[in-house]
Amino acid sequence: MKLFTYATSPYARKAQMALEFKGVAFEPIERCYSLDRKEDLRAASERAEVPVLVLDDGRTISDSTIICEYLEDAYPTPPLFPKDPFARAQMRTLEDLCDRGFDAVSYGYWMSQLRKNSPEADAMARAARDEFSRLLARLEAALGERQFFFDNVSIADLSAICYVPSAPAMGIAMDSYPRLSAWMNRMRAIPAVAADNDRLKRALANMHDIASELEGPDGRIHWRDTRLEWPVRKGFIDLVVREFRADKMMFPPDAC
Repeated sequence: MKLFTYATSPYARKAQMALEFKGVAFEPIERCYSLDRKEDLRAASERAEVPVLVLDDGRTISDSTIICEYLEDAYPTPPLFPKDPFARAQMRTLEDLCDRGFDAVSYGYWMSQLRKNSPEADAMARAARDEFSRLLARLEAALGERQFFFDNVSIADLSAICYVPSAPAMGIAMDSYPRLSAWMNRMRAIPAVAADNDRLKRALANMHDIASELEGPDGRIHWRDTRLEWPVRKGFIDLVVREFRADKMMFPPDAC
């Protein structure tokens, strides 16, 4: 089994942590098509996005949520889904909050830093910090007094740990979220999460600047659904239009 992954992709990190948490043997293949243009990832996924799970017989599964659901069905022990059906629905809601809400806001913030000389940059950064803080408050409330979001570690935890720790880098103090702060410490004690954190630290240490993380060899940036919706919803459509007209945007599946 192989996994096309990337150390700074929250989606790929979630899938790789799920594999490692469950003790499933696999070969990680580090890829980011928008940056390296390697065709093996494009051949495995029409969207040319990580993660992609390649089974031993060559069949492929794309999308982190679908991969995690497959892993839970194929390798149910140890579980990463709650047993109760309603709790499972709640878990999927929290996962979606991370995959769509946190991801879009984070992308908006780092775009504001990449385009720091644009007239919208400061307002865009403020809007991202404000919404990220509100999302943290939702997770703080969802966690309650539990050790994890549900009785045991779940996909919701693996999704959230890809975003919550980035708050300080965005200028957001964690003092207002004591439950999440304690939860982060518990999560980092889990071997699969600790391994992910080590990979992330190494990748960030080798990152030259924000442009090297976002811009491909042709200067274009890989956009997608909610990452595009967020700046439009927040009123930064002029930045989006400038990016589009300057041919600075690329979209899956036309990732060429």
